[in-house]
Amino acid sequence: MSVETLRASRDKAVVVFVKFTRLYKQDPSALYCFFEGEDSKYYGVRIQTIIRPENDSYLSCSGKDGVLGIHKMLSARKNYANVRAAYFIDRDFDKSISEIGLNEIYETPCYSIENFYTSVKCFSKVLRSEFSLMESDENFERCVSLYIKLQEEFHNAVELLNTWIACQRDKSSQLNISDLSVSDFVKIDLNQITKKYVIDDLYTMFPGAIAISQEELDARLTELRCSTRQKSFRGKFEIEFLLKFLQKLIHEANKGNYPYFTRKVNVVLSLSKRNIISDLSQYADTPDCLDSYLKSFISPS
Repeated sequence: MSVETLRASRDKAVVVFVKFTRLYKQDPSALYCFFEGEDSKYYGVRIQTIIRPENDSYLSCSGKDGVLGIHKMLSARKNYANVRAAYFIDRDFDKSISEIGLNEIYETPCYSIENFYTSVKCFSKVLRSEFSLMESDENFERCVSLYIKLQEEFHNAVELLNTWIACQRDKSSQLNISDLSVSDFVKIDLNQITKKYVIDDLYTMFPGAIAISQEELDARLTELRCSTRQKSFRGKFEIEFLLKFLQKLIHEANKGNYPYFTRKVNVVLSLSKRNIISDLSQYADTPDCLDSYLKSFISPS
């Protein structure tokens, strides 16, 4: 991490810390939740359902480094030893924080919260509630089978992209992928997924990238495959696939187009990149590790 990045991370943490101290003076008993960005759109409903805090405050820390920074600042001050603070970060392509014993922080068991939205389990909930399809319905089975098939094709298409980015991260490459769209690399249609890039295109797009050998790529890919690719691949790519897939599926449902549907299925759900995290939050997976973490903040009656 560069000196500039470290300084920026510290500055972000200081801004959040000042905001926290003002809130804490007003209510020392509240639950203070620190997020990377807008992750409260996923965590919020689970905090309210599982912990049911009387008072809580959500603070956005502008990235993982900001959350880790505020945790370090609060942990170092004895006058905040009794603060009820919950911290939430994404695993990303990084080493797990469990390796350095930061057990007070919740880290996703997959790449990020977006991966909680892209499981077959979550997709099936969307079909039941938003498409009003029963599991016994032929159209439900058609949609699930299509999702499984295309998600597999999608993972085959973005495997190189994910592995290459992971290798760049391992080498601390200053690669800015925050605004990267998976549509630049893959064409997503309901009949097939088409890969639109080769590895040379990645070096052209990011001229400052570090050279990665085939051996390094193969080794990193083996690591990513240790988990299911739906969990280990970059969450923003995964949820962009889900978004495009659902938008196209909804169009076909409202038309009743064969072979995707045997009849017209009215769906009013309107999704966008901006709203998908909040609009589908109720259907997203809640892993056992998150359930346990949140329950640890339940005050004894």
